[in-house]
Amino acid sequence: SPTGPAPALPVLVMFDAHNHLDRCPDPADALAQARLTGVRGQVLAGVDVAGWRRQAAVARDAPDLWCAYGIHPWTAGSTSEEDHGALVEHLVRALDGALGVPPCALGELGLDEARRRGPAERKRQRALFRAQLALARERDLPVVLHVVRAHGAALGILRRDGLPAAGGVVHSASTPPDLVPSYLDLGLHLSFGPALTRHDKARAAAALVPQNRLLVETDAPDQAPAGESPPSSPSCLPRVVAALAEVHGVPAEVMADATAAAARRLYRLPAA
Repeated sequence: SPTGPAPALPVLVMFDAHNHLDRCPDPADALAQARLTGVRGQVLAGVDVAGWRRQAAVARDAPDLWCAYGIHPWTAGSTSEEDHGALVEHLVRALDGALGVPPCALGELGLDEARRRGPAERKRQRALFRAQLALARERDLPVVLHVVRAHGAALGILRRDGLPAAGGVVHSASTPPDLVPSYLDLGLHLSFGPALTRHDKARAAAALVPQNRLLVETDAPDQAPAGESPPSSPSCLPRVVAALAEVHGVPAEVMADATAAAARRLYRLPAA
């Protein structure tokens, strides 16, 4: 005979290592829903000057939100070389706390050749990638790397120029499985998002990463899990955690704890 209601499933305690909450249709509602699903920390990643200001406005009074400020490769490639100095000056001021929310990392920075890029645009991307790496080394801030279809070039720069002692993470890792060891050898973490629910390549790459180097993210609102369409929100993180747990053959609670701990270590944040 029935003995009472079934016990409630445990709520996962998770950390969204990379999103753009400030660009969600309703950031306040998205934050509230994420907290209800068990997301206990989020890093809002930067792409340009206007975005840094939005991030800081959203995160300023939220103790579970942190910001990374950086110049996205799309921004770098579309900005003239004459304006690069001004962009870097804006970034330095943001890193110095001018926006009222000090950074936990520098990023997004990197290379992106998903669309056809001419030599001039590739040159601009690489110049600002190297300039930001130098800033991160100088300030010992972890870096948030955006690398799409440019892994050979990015790895070459990372090896030649060097990473900050604080390390970094390849966000929304699109890394071919055979290149995963190259990023791990540099001491980097790899972060996986909704692509894990859709693509075998992402799952194969994630299977090669030790749990202490794994992060999870939503990249909201830009990516969505299988069967859904953007805009997404950080409340889809349980599906990412479940997919990663399945890849590693562990309970979702174990993966949630491991990835949250790894994110807090990397970004040097307090325990939840």
